[in-house]
Amino acid sequence: MQFGLQINPYTMDDSGNAWNYVAAAACVLDKSAFDSLWIYDHFLYEGGYSGHPFPEPVLECFTVLGAIAAITRRIRLGQLVVGVPYRNPAMLAKQATSLDHISNGRSMLGLGGGWHQREHEAYGWGQFEPVGVRLRRLREAIAIILAMWGEQPAEFTGDFYHIQRLSEYPLPIHRPRPPILIGGSGEKVTLRISAQHADIANVQGPPNKVRHLFEVLRDHCAAAGRPYESITRSIYTTILLGATEAEVARKRAEFGPFIPAGGALIGTPEQVIEQLAAYAEAGVQYTIFRMPDWFRLDSIRLFNERVLPPLPLREEAKPLSAGS
Repeated sequence: MQFGLQINPYTMDDSGNAWNYVAAAACVLDKSAFDSLWIYDHFLYEGGYSGHPFPEPVLECFTVLGAIAAITRRIRLGQLVVGVPYRNPAMLAKQATSLDHISNGRSMLGLGGGWHQREHEAYGWGQFEPVGVRLRRLREAIAIILAMWGEQPAEFTGDFYHIQRLSEYPLPIHRPRPPILIGGSGEKVTLRISAQHADIANVQGPPNKVRHLFEVLRDHCAAAGRPYESITRSIYTTILLGATEAEVARKRAEFGPFIPAGGALIGTPEQVIEQLAAYAEAGVQYTIFRMPDWFRLDSIRLFNERVLPPLPLREEAKPLSAGS
């Protein structure tokens, strides 16, 4: 099992700067056993959401990832996940390619249909479309991105987007292309899209639900004629870690409002290892998580030093591949 940390939520330092903590965390992660660092693709959190109870600062994800890429050397970088309706997909492919060059081939592209209606409407991006329409946009966006990262020049005409004899230059450094993560647990549509196109399928839920979702993914892979083993199976969750029972109790009291309604993995290193083992048994190969106290760098170091090395289910996983 490999691990990625999502910076979430942003926190300003005493000078009112929301980047400085991110830069410090990125440097710690770059020297750790974590495989990846992820940034959410949002523009607005006004409070009142599960896991986001209070108004918080928000930075634009590709700008942040480009800055992180410039100050790190090893850790891989992705978005969890891009809300496809926010951007023209051809421009999105260019942004992802640019990040891949800045990071020297360390980028991954996370894609999803988007969900934040208030954000969409506040920024004036038009009517917030039903989920089925947004997922159709997701399909077309994937087709355009794959075309632009494939044989040149690329052509595509769909219901929402089109490109005309477009040659992507330069192409990404990562060959054959950056891995694509598709986020979402919808059994009928999203997991079918993952089975067809994802290098990484990212879902949420307790271990029994995750096991079921992976079986659904397996069925969609069979229907699509694609090997189930070619997709890295991942989850997204929240982890609140304390060195001792007393520290866990203190963190529960302080960060309780930031625990999402769906729950979290909470405990000492030994307790969190036990909870992660249940996910490994459910088929999880890659865990991406947020820590409400990530800006306290000792929390990242504690996970790196006390959870990763002794984790009995941790393997030297092969690098994530794309286009398999």
